[in-house]
Amino acid sequence: MRARNNIARLLCLTLSAALTSASTPSAHGASLFVCPALDISTSCPLYQPPQTPNQTSPPPSSAPQQPPPDSGPESPPKPSTSPSPWSRGPICRRAGHSEYCAFTHSTFSSNTSISLITTPSRILLLGSQPPLNLTLPSDQSPPAIPPPYKDIFIPGKGIGLVASEPIRSGRLVMAATPAVMVDDKAFRGLRKGDLAMLLGQAIVQLPAEHSGRFMNLSADARAGDEGEGQLDRVWKIFSTNAFRTPVVGVGVGADGTVEGEKVEGWEREMDFQSSFVEVSRLNHACSPNLGYYFDSATLSHKVYAVKDILPGEELTISYVDVLQPSTTRQSLLAKTWSFACTCPRCTLEPHLLAESDSRADSMLSLRRELDDYSSSASPQKAELLITLYVLEGLQVRIYEAYYRAALEWNGVGDSGRALKYARLCLDRGLLLRGPNRPFVDSMKELVANPTGHWSWRFRVKSSTKEANGQEGSGNGNENEG
Repeated sequence: MRARNNIARLLCLTLSAALTSASTPSAHGASLFVCPALDISTSCPLYQPPQTPNQTSPPPSSAPQQPPPDSGPESPPKPSTSPSPWSRGPICRRAGHSEYCAFTHSTFSSNTSISLITTPSRILLLGSQPPLNLTLPSDQSPPAIPPPYKDIFIPGKGIGLVASEPIRSGRLVMAATPAVMVDDKAFRGLRKGDLAMLLGQAIVQLPAEHSGRFMNLSADARAGDEGEGQLDRVWKIFSTNAFRTPVVGVGVGADGTVEGEKVEGWEREMDFQSSFVEVSRLNHACSPNLGYYFDSATLSHKVYAVKDILPGEELTISYVDVLQPSTTRQSLLAKTWSFACTCPRCTLEPHLLAESDSRADSMLSLRRELDDYSSSASPQKAELLITLYVLEGLQVRIYEAYYRAALEWNGVGDSGRALKYARLCLDRGLLLRGPNRPFVDSMKELVANPTGHWSWRFRVKSSTKEANGQEGSGNGNENEG
């Protein structure tokens, strides 16, 4: 009931602001983006705003350069002639050269919907490519599968998720799409009040069940003022629960083409901040039983079990770098999320906590040594790193240790052990980081051809070069290897 009341108040606030903004310029003096032949849009077909030379702003320095003119004809994505699933909120806000609006896809992800705060040109690009241009009639949507968890109140933590059935390590626990995605340039460039207004629109435009679940998420305790407005609360909920979700060439090939045609405005990676009502229910632990990554191809947060989980056990992810000592982890959690961690790893008896912190220091030291290919690191040190990860319960990051072990064994010419750890790295790494990662490509290359991999006998070659240099001059350069 409280969530419905909150949404009703939020709707009043955003409509009031929309009516005010529809008759006045925006805070930055810019005119509003309005759909053709519409004043205040409730169903806005995607279109390309008319461009004149003085309207084209230079790309940011971090954006990839556009292909040269001789790279082939460009064919911008065209709007569909069928009714658009997108609607646009009644107001937009400007930051620098860009104008940002709230767009909602009403039938995305089996009609749960999704809202994006971005520019009209970016929504044209994203909305014209998979998965955002794909819609399924309600009678063709895949049947809902009951999740292996349930919401429950956890003392000291609020609402969390616990397993409702046994969950084996490696199982996909959830693949959740965002409620709201905010263009990172808008997140960093818009004033707080302007972004809060757009967030209010984005939430109101979602179905009542989805928006209600968003409004029931927790906000940073430091920002909890009883007298604050609903728009302020929306901002705080989003900023407390946002994940960085880079969108890597959604629906577009690595060369920026779709079916051989160049896509205008394509970028290799677009940064967004996103909030998920399901994933945001997962509480933190420094030795979590779940890991996750964001899959651009489906715009979903894929969450996998990294340990066997029993019914009634709380499902947890990590909010911070779990390789750090306990004092560092606690400081980051207090500073960013305003809570002290009470997970089993942080509440050990003092002498056991001291040993845990010592192991964390050793892991960081070993990683630095193993990553220095001119050092005297060895496969035995990589094996020790794996042991430390296991002792600390860090299965969520153990693919990192497997990766280093594969390189070290290949580095001394033992392809058998190298293949073993490369396979283990791929098994965990693909689950927890996804397929489009350099270390995944490297391990696949090692599996295909250990002796042709760059790491083959590199430790032996490095030792030989160092010995030859010392014998020849008496002052060998240890970094040449």
